[in-house]
Amino acid sequence: MGKKKILIIDDNSMIRALFADVFEDEFNVEMAVDGTQGIMAASATRPDVILLDVDMPDMSGVEVARQLSQLPETSAIPVIVVTATEYTDEIKRQFMPYGNFKGFLSKITSSADIRTVIKRVSG
Repeated sequence: MGKKKILIIDDNSMIRALFADVFEDEFNVEMAVDGTQGIMAASATRPDVILLDVDMPDMSGVEVARQLSQLPETSAIPVIVVTATEYTDEIKRQFMPYGNFKGFLSKITSSADIRTVIKRVSG
């Protein structure tokens, strides 16, 4: 079986590079620099999992999750929110309406823990 594909949507180039370096041996890694590019990449590449930042300049992670949940080609792709922002009930409340939202991880979560969550939500 081939490698699962993950899409990293994050405006921080250092985070994208770090995640790509950590996960490229086990996953095919696609990257997007903002929400708009992320939605287009998700539609075109149909990743198994999306790692999504909350706070981006062009559109919020919440808006990206909303749009992904409404597109037939992306609505079933699991979205894991990975951010430096503190996980609060307010953030959870904003993402909960979207069935593709599968969890929240801090950017300081270990790569092993992130890998475990990716495997769990991608089947």
